[in-house]
Amino acid sequence: CPLRFYPQGTSSAISAVKKKIWGQDFLIEFTPQHASKEINMSKNIKRRATTVAGDFYPDDPDKLTKMIKDSLSAYTNDKVDSPLGIIVPNSSYQFASDVFAAGYSQILGEEYDTVIIISPIHKIAFPFIALSDSDCFTSPLGDLYIDKKANEFLNKFREEFIVYKNEYHLSEYSIEVQLPYISTVLKKDVKILPIIIGESNTKFTVILSQALCSLMEKKKKKYLIIVTTNLSHNIKYEEAVKTDNKFISILFQINPDHMSEQLALGEIKARGGGGVITLLRLAQLLKIDNIRVLKLLNSGDVNGEKHKVEGYMSGVMW
Repeated sequence: CPLRFYPQGTSSAISAVKKKIWGQDFLIEFTPQHASKEINMSKNIKRRATTVAGDFYPDDPDKLTKMIKDSLSAYTNDKVDSPLGIIVPNSSYQFASDVFAAGYSQILGEEYDTVIIISPIHKIAFPFIALSDSDCFTSPLGDLYIDKKANEFLNKFREEFIVYKNEYHLSEYSIEVQLPYISTVLKKDVKILPIIIGESNTKFTVILSQALCSLMEKKKKKYLIIVTTNLSHNIKYEEAVKTDNKFISILFQINPDHMSEQLALGEIKARGGGGVITLLRLAQLLKIDNIRVLKLLNSGDVNGEKHKVEGYMSGVMW
C-alpha cells in the first residue's frame, strides 16, 4: 500500500506511526488503496506545471502577490469599460511588471467567464494553432482551469489547423507569466483558453479571428482576449525607441493587413505579432474600434543597459 511522509506536527486523517529519519521525526502514513478518492482523483488532474517560476517571477506566493498588488496600485484610475482585449508583455516581471500592471489594471473589477490567451512560440515555429489538452495551468497562486467546451469548439471550427498540441504548451512560457496577474485581478473560478500561434501568417490570423468571433457569438459568454507580445529585441536603445513607436502608430490604424506587411518587411518588430493581428481582425469583425496604448518602454529604461534592449507595451481595446 502507498506510504506518505509527514513532518511531525502535521496531521493525517489516516492512522500513522512515528519514525526518526535523518534526525527528524516523521509520521509515516499507511494508506489503503481505496482510502481517499479525493487523493486519487487529484492525481488524475492534468496540470501544466510552471517552468519559469523563481526566474521570471517570484515562486513564493506571498512575495508574488505583494509584487503584483504593488505594481497595480499605481494604475487605479482612467479605466475603460468592458475591454474586449488587452495587450501585455511576455517577459520577466523584473523588467516589465510596470507594463503588465498598466494592462491588467484595465480589467480590475470586471467579470469574465473565460480568458483567451494568445501566445507566440519562442522556439521553433510550427504550422498549426495549438490548443492544450491539459485540465488546468498552474502558478504559485493556484490552478486556472481550461474552458474545455471552448477548446472543443475551436478545434471543430477548423480542425485541420486548430489542433491539440500540448507539447508546445509545456515549453512555452508566454501564457504562464500571465497567470499570476489573472489569478489576482479576476474571480477565482474564471476559466482560461490558452492558444499558441505556430506561425504569424495571414492564414492563421484570419482563421483564429473568425473562430473566436464565432465562439463569442454562439456561446453567449463574456470573453476577454489577452494578447502577449514583446516588441524590439536585441537592438540598441535608440533604434528600439524608433521601431517601437512606429509599431504603436501602425497599431492605432487598426489595419491588420498593413501591420502584417510591416512585420513581414521588418519595418516593425513584435514577438507575438500574430496575436496582435488576430486581435485587430477580431475587433473589425465585432465592429470595435477603440484602442489605447497604456505603457511603452524597453529594458534600457529599467536597468540602464542600452546596448541591447527589449521593448514592451501594454494596450487595451474596447
